[in-house]
Amino acid sequence: MPAYLIADDTITDTETFDEYKRQVLPLIERFGGRFLSRGGEVRVLESGKSWWPDRLVIIEFPTMSALEDWYQCPEYLAVRDIRLKSAESTLIALSEGSVT
Repeated sequence: MPAYLIADDTITDTETFDEYKRQVLPLIERFGGRFLSRGGEVRVLESGKSWWPDRLVIIEFPTMSALEDWYQCPEYLAVRDIRLKSAESTLIALSEGSVT
């Protein structure tokens, strides 16, 4: 069952964040991830929780285990430090649920 990584980034250092993007792509692909949306236009339709997303990214992984394995792998931990130095981020892992 697919799982999704939703990232909301406010980039504080564009040049360093570009390096993060370059290094993270092969790692995402190695764990079966693929981008569904990357920094497209965001329109907030409702905001009852005072959430104003900046730059949203949605990545689909084949399973929640694959997503978690990617996030915890040693290679990503090193790349993650680059992101943490160049952006303020919120990352959410979401499993596919049933539609009722």
